[in-house]
Amino acid sequence: MSKTLVRLIGIAAFCGAAVLGWPASAADYPQRPVSIVVPTTPGGTADILARLIGPRLAQRWGQAVVVENKPGAGTLIGSDYVVRAKPDGYTLMLTFNELATLPALNPNAKLDVENGLARIGKIGSLPVLVLTRPGIDDPDLRTLIERFRASPGRYTYASNGSGSSLQLFSEIFKREARVDVMHVPYRGALEASMAAIGGEVDLLVQFASGNVINHVKGGKLRAYAVASAQGLDALPDVPTAAEAGLPELRLEAWYGLFAPAGLPDDLKQKINRDLNDVLAEPGIQERLKGVNLLVQPSSPSQFDAFFRAEYARWGALIRTLGIKSSE
Repeated sequence: MSKTLVRLIGIAAFCGAAVLGWPASAADYPQRPVSIVVPTTPGGTADILARLIGPRLAQRWGQAVVVENKPGAGTLIGSDYVVRAKPDGYTLMLTFNELATLPALNPNAKLDVENGLARIGKIGSLPVLVLTRPGIDDPDLRTLIERFRASPGRYTYASNGSGSSLQLFSEIFKREARVDVMHVPYRGALEASMAAIGGEVDLLVQFASGNVINHVKGGKLRAYAVASAQGLDALPDVPTAAEAGLPELRLEAWYGLFAPAGLPDDLKQKINRDLNDVLAEPGIQERLKGVNLLVQPSSPSQFDAFFRAEYARWGALIRTLGIKSSE
């Protein structure tokens, strides 16, 4: 085969890849704007993270990074869109822990998130607090659990809907604490928090967001434990769950970057490296600390193992309890 023919074949392959939207190699990526799909409405933590990280990736790549909100059906619509997209690196998704629960909560959707998505990297997590309404003033978590055990079915907990993160977190707490507390669903996490503040429910297992921490500091909610391996700088007097007597209670609202399955490994590695470089920037770390996100960068293989464990964990819980999505 002549050198001229080899050169022509190489040019044809490159042009064909460009026409199909596939990059010739990771070194050439990206050659056009990249979309980051967020499967929720604007304003949530996933959306905030995408709009914070996207511009930094765009600066590194020399191409625009566009955030597309595709909400609906408990993140199902946006997730399904990404599963069906081309695995060329131009459609990514920034989502959170509810992705691992979608198939079990929506068995008729036939969405294969385990095999239909490539895991690029974990971004971080929000710790989860065990909280009670004003008026419950037990001195520690052990005493609170004794209260619940003494009156099974009398006390209630709030969630942001059937099949939501807050319900699943609360059910894990109930299982570890061996208590019977009744579920009261609300329309959203804010409404669930306000229900606890207003005394409508007794227990709240909620993300440690800035607003929730302010409610604790203001005496509107009582915090008994942080369900994480480490405590919160903002609430130094609140013990971890292990310190409070529930060593197996480990909960987090995690966030990560995904792509359609089939993304070439060299592209996956490049996007992961660039994502981790962005997460290491002091300015980004300061912004993420401001929303109480614990930055937890990972390799693709580490994130894949983490996601598969989460998928198995939550799927088993949902099926055992017979929980169904309210969407």
